Amino acid sequence: MASKDLITLPRAYQNLAGASGVDPLVATLITSVSDAIEKYCRRRFLTHFYDELYNGSGDKRLLLRQYPLQSVQSVRYMPVFVCRVGNFDTMLNQQARVSVTNAGLQCWRSASGTAYQETLLTWASYTTLQSLMNAVSALGNGWQGQVVSSATSQFAGDYGNWPSADLYVPGSYGDPLEGVGTQTSQGNLNARGCWAALLMHTYELQGYQWDGRGWLLRAIPYTDPELRHPEDLIWPVGVNNFRIQYTAGYSTVPEAVQEACAEWVSALYWLTQRDPALLHQVPSSGTASGWGPVAAPGNTPPPHVQALLAPYRRHTVATNQG
Repeated sequence: MASKDLITLPRAYQNLAGASGVDPLVATLITSVSDAIEKYCRRRFLTHFYDELYNGSGDKRLLLRQYPLQSVQSVRYMPVFVCRVGNFDTMLNQQARVSVTNAGLQCWRSASGTAYQETLLTWASYTTLQSLMNAVSALGNGWQGQVVSSATSQFAGDYGNWPSADLYVPGSYGDPLEGVGTQTSQGNLNARGCWAALLMHTYELQGYQWDGRGWLLRAIPYTDPELRHPEDLIWPVGVNNFRIQYTAGYSTVPEAVQEACAEWVSALYWLTQRDPALLHQVPSSGTASGWGPVAAPGNTPPPHVQALLAPYRRHTVATNQG
C-alpha cells in the first residue's frame, strides 16, 4: 500500500465482483483515486503530523488546514532574526545567495561568470545554530555566519544552542511531507556584501486551547504579554506570524470515504476492460450490450461517489488560510 491509500486491496475487491489476478492494476487505481479524493475534498484523511505557518486572523478562532485534530505539539509566534549569513569578498564574488532547504543550509556564489554551489550544510551534521554558523564561516571564499547576540540585535536570545533544523518550515500545500527533492522555505536571499537574516518563530504561546473540529482558541488566563489586545483574546493580524505543529486525521478512514474510494476504483477498473467510447455492441451470440459514461463532467467524481464524499468535503469561506 502507498502511504496515502484510503483502502486496502481486499476492500477494493469487495466492489470488484468477477475480477481476479489484477493486483498491480487495482493497487495503482487505489493510489490514484485516493489522491484524487483528497484533492476533491481539499483535505487529507489519514493521520499525519503537520508543521505549518498561519496568518493571524484578528479573530477569536484560528482555523487550521487539517482536521480532526488529535493533538497540538506547539504554537509559536513572532518570527525573529536568529542568525545571519553574508559573503563579504565582493572582489571575488559578484553574486552570493543563501537558502534554507528541507535538508540543510545552501550557499551559492558566482565568481567571474562561474557559479559555485557550496557544500550543503545539513541539519543532521550541524544540529545547533552555532555549529551551523561556524560551518558557514569555514566555507571560505568570503562566507561568514553569525548567531544573533546582544551586540547585533535587541531581540537576541540564547539562540546558539537552538536546533538548526527549526529554520526550515515545510510547505502547506501539495505533499510536503512526502515530496521528493529539495524544498526551500527561506531564500534565495541576497548575501553579497550584506547580511541575509534567517528567521525563526521563537516565542511559545501558552494561552491557547484547541478544538478537535479543527481550530485553536486563545485562552484565559491571559499568559502571553508580548501579544497585543490583552483585553480581547484574538489572534493578532500578521503574515505567517504563527507556526503551529499538530497532528490531525483519522486513525480509521470513515466507512463512507472507503466506500467512495472502492466504488470509484471499481468504475475505473471496468473502464480499462473495454473501449470507454463504446455505447452499444451486438455479439455473434448472446444478447446485445450497451453502456454509457460513468464519470461526471468537469473532471469530478461520478455522482454516486460525490454523494458519499459530500459530508467530508472541506469548504473555506472568508478565510486566508488556503
